[in-house]
Amino acid sequence: MRRMDKDELKAKIAELSRRVNELKADIKALSELKLKSPQELKDAAEYSARGFRAVLFGEKAFRTDIVAFVISTIVAFLLPVSWCERALLIYSVFMGLVAEIANTAIETVVDRISLEHNELSGKAKDIASSLVVAAFVGAGMCWCAILIGLAIRMFQ
Repeated sequence: MRRMDKDELKAKIAELSRRVNELKADIKALSELKLKSPQELKDAAEYSARGFRAVLFGEKAFRTDIVAFVISTIVAFLLPVSWCERALLIYSVFMGLVAEIANTAIETVVDRISLEHNELSGKAKDIASSLVVAAFVGAGMCWCAILIGLAIRMFQ
């Protein structure tokens, strides 16, 4: 092992000192993070449940999507596919539910602002609706890819 000269040693010490200071700053930042209290977590869960009930009982499209999700989940568990493929099948349809919730939230905010016809309001609602379509098209593509792979495996 070679010996370091004085300048190399000073440079190494300066580098280590810089890294220690960065770590101290990271530790300080982490210690200042405020975690939610149990009451805040409970409140957040109640707000989420209230929102879920609102979309479930207020949106026929969401109820239809829930039925599609339940049926597709059952089918996914009946198919002879890997756990990873099964998870993708279920998750892809679940994302359609998420998109429907986002669509409902956007439409609700637009309607809250004004119920009179406005070109931008209509555009916002159309874009939100396209989010749902895109999510379900993606789910369809996922299902097709996995089912085609399953068919190829079965007929080989």
